[in-house]
Amino acid sequence: MDTLDFKDTPPPETIASANGFNPINYRSIMPSKRNFGLDLARAIAITMVFLSHGVSALDTLGVGVDLFFLLSGFLIGRIYLRSQMDAHDAPGTFTLWGFWSARWFRTLPPYLAALGLFALAEPYFHNNPIHPYYLIFAQNYVGVTGFGPSWSLCVEEHFYLALPLIGYAVLRFVGRRRLVWVLPVLALVPQILRTVATLGGGLPANWYWRTHLHCEGLILGVWLAYVFVDRVELWRRLRRPAMPLAAIPVAILVYQNVVTVFLLYAVGYAAWLRLLYDVRWEPVSSPAKLVKATVHGIALASYSIYLMHTLLFTDVRLLVDAWPRGAVKSGTILACAVVGSVVFYFAVERPTILLRDRVLKH
Repeated sequence: MDTLDFKDTPPPETIASANGFNPINYRSIMPSKRNFGLDLARAIAITMVFLSHGVSALDTLGVGVDLFFLLSGFLIGRIYLRSQMDAHDAPGTFTLWGFWSARWFRTLPPYLAALGLFALAEPYFHNNPIHPYYLIFAQNYVGVTGFGPSWSLCVEEHFYLALPLIGYAVLRFVGRRRLVWVLPVLALVPQILRTVATLGGGLPANWYWRTHLHCEGLILGVWLAYVFVDRVELWRRLRRPAMPLAAIPVAILVYQNVVTVFLLYAVGYAAWLRLLYDVRWEPVSSPAKLVKATVHGIALASYSIYLMHTLLFTDVRLLVDAWPRGAVKSGTILACAVVGSVVFYFAVERPTILLRDRVLKH
């Protein structure tokens, strides 16, 4: 019989911290075993974004991006906090370059490959203009003219750049134990800035692209990572309040309030992440195994799907423009986007992951 269960097990980081940390490298603090609940969260997030751009009636599902922000904050926050803990032991392993190179090695090669494909498509389809400032992730401030979803990649890259710098200052002057309340306070900063801008004459155009106005999800993700790594008892206790809070994103999905909506989504998605982390599924039947494998595959390819789906949507739509509207045309566009993204994953993203893993072992 298939089993879908919530396991209340201590985070492995906490077990390790109870006995002290040995010196570790960045490869060793990356997850070695996939968590089904986190894979499910990734699959949900990318499916929401994919459908929001592929089916006009579902455009409100674009808030799946905010679930990605929670995931990034949680996953990268765990790596950062564990490496910082190890840095207090001799010899410490944390270095700025080590942290940044591990992140950039993972994200930049597929991103640059996607930029190249957008640029190559421009002369033929005239709908994907790419500018040099895309190379430094400035388009969420300067202007997104093509490769629309890249604004959120800018937010995440800015987060990777800032996390160890801000983290150093906070840990040095505030202390690690105070992160339990400092991080939630910091998560209010984008909300405060949005409110001040609204009261002072209005938010700028496309304000939701801008990192300082839309990063609470990343900060709350780091807070969850801190609780996971340092406060195992609090991590366990969070499950109960997470249950009602998880209803927030569903309840407000069609509600638009430019001042508060992203903070509410961040809180709600943090609850999703806390609950999903405990999900364990060991399928026995073939259909159930297929479902789990599909979730796993979508999660693995989620970055490639995010990078490629709008290019494929736009260009395939132009190629089949003469087709009559209907399920066949829409299904073809969606299927081509999925297939093209999977090809990109195996041709570009996966080889760079394998290369990174070999490099970071040394």
